[in-house]
Amino acid sequence: MRLKTLSVAVLLGFSLVACGTTQTATAPEKQAVAQETKTAVHPELSEQEKLTPCAQCHQEVTPEIYQEWYQSRHGLDNVKCFQCHGTYEDFEVVPSSSRCMPCHAQEVTHAPKDKKCVACHPAHKFSVHK
Repeated sequence: MRLKTLSVAVLLGFSLVACGTTQTATAPEKQAVAQETKTAVHPELSEQEKLTPCAQCHQEVTPEIYQEWYQSRHGLDNVKCFQCHGTYEDFEVVPSSSRCMPCHAQEVTHAPKDKKCVACHPAHKFSVHK
């Protein structure tokens, strides 16, 4: 369970970095943000490291999330992390329904407007309703 919590924290840390919340902050400020939001701060990445596929690191850092994705329909169809979650410039921990539209327009159109897709479909599994 601790590893799963860490995984969520790392993903939330990505969102802080992507939103610019921590990019210009000093180390103590980053720690304060992490404590305040109860998230881990993603290690700083060079521009070159940002070009590395997410799965390359997350296969080791968050293996349960990687395996969940890898064994899902998205993993089998080779849908990459950035296609749903975005890049460092527009990263979303929980992707908005608009991110699902390119492949699942009909499903999103019929879904409740007040919920994100993951409200009914478990993240990374996508095979069953919650």
